[in-house]
Amino acid sequence: MSASRIAILMYHALDDRRSAITLPPDRFERQVRWLRQKKIPILSLAQLCQGLSGQGDLPPRAAVLTFDDGFESVYTRAFPVLQKYAAPATVFLVSSYIGQKNDWPGQPAAVPRYRLMDWPQIREMARHGIEFGGHTATHPPLDDLPSPRLREEVVASRRRLEDGLGRSVHYFAYPYGRSSPQVQAVVAGAYRGACTTRLAQVDQTDHPLALPRVEALYVSSPVLLGLLFALPGPAYLTLRGQLRHRAGQILGRAWV
Repeated sequence: MSASRIAILMYHALDDRRSAITLPPDRFERQVRWLRQKKIPILSLAQLCQGLSGQGDLPPRAAVLTFDDGFESVYTRAFPVLQKYAAPATVFLVSSYIGQKNDWPGQPAAVPRYRLMDWPQIREMARHGIEFGGHTATHPPLDDLPSPRLREEVVASRRRLEDGLGRSVHYFAYPYGRSSPQVQAVVAGAYRGACTTRLAQVDQTDHPLALPRVEALYVSSPVLLGLLFALPGPAYLTLRGQLRHRAGQILGRAWV
């Protein structure tokens, strides 16, 4: 595996409103179409984790599509595109907010509130091969929680998802990308792999429980997406990461 040519793309909502969690639906389709046209494989998260664990071969270049929070626009706007291009994806759900809005405690006021998918929508997508993962029960920063609450958010929320889906749930995404050795130990007891918000491409040395991702908004044009899978990709992500960190310091946003 080439150490810097596999990227996990991170999405939230698909909408024409400009915000830190939205990407226009036409740009999403353009990204997926470009990946197919350039014959860059789109792997499932399971395939990637198996490859990193030495249980399968990974291609030199590939993309993985992930969606955090389970917005209804993933069902209405992304799902038809995923079916059209036969692309796998993983959607991380906040178990106590299914069918509601992303109005959990601590949500910054600047983040737009959208409806989240309900169980019939989730089950329909699952029947068509879309994978669902855990994103806690209430979307808290996990490294702030005492041990009993941490287990409730990580482990009990997984059981609720499995009850609703009628199948096992193996993958997780850390809210706000925040973790710690204690958090990772709890996640390791419940999941096979987990995604962070660390901005980088996947390296062979990355642990399956601490996978980096690339915000899809940062590669929304074919030119930037092409850059991601070319030699300058790591340098571009380093620059974007510095800009993101600076913006977060100025605005006080963990989600930037």
